[in-house]
Amino acid sequence: MEKIKKFNRGDLVVCTYGWNKVLNKPFQFLYEFGYYTDSGCVVYTKGNCNMQDSYVFTPDKVRSANKEDMRSYFYGT
Repeated sequence: MEKIKKFNRGDLVVCTYGWNKVLNKPFQFLYEFGYYTDSGCVVYTKGNCNMQDSYVFTPDKVRSANKEDMRSYFYGT
């Protein structure tokens, strides 16, 4: 069965990883979606599309960013 792709290249996504013991919740950060691989979703930081700025997350650790995420992660907006 073909994998359902819900993200497109350039979509702003929030990725979850690890655990923040102080806030008692997972770490989360904004990334730019790149593409799907057999290992998961490749995402980029800072609008760069090179391997030095890429990370791979499993699809269950990636979600679309919303307006509240923009307020949380970008100060002054």
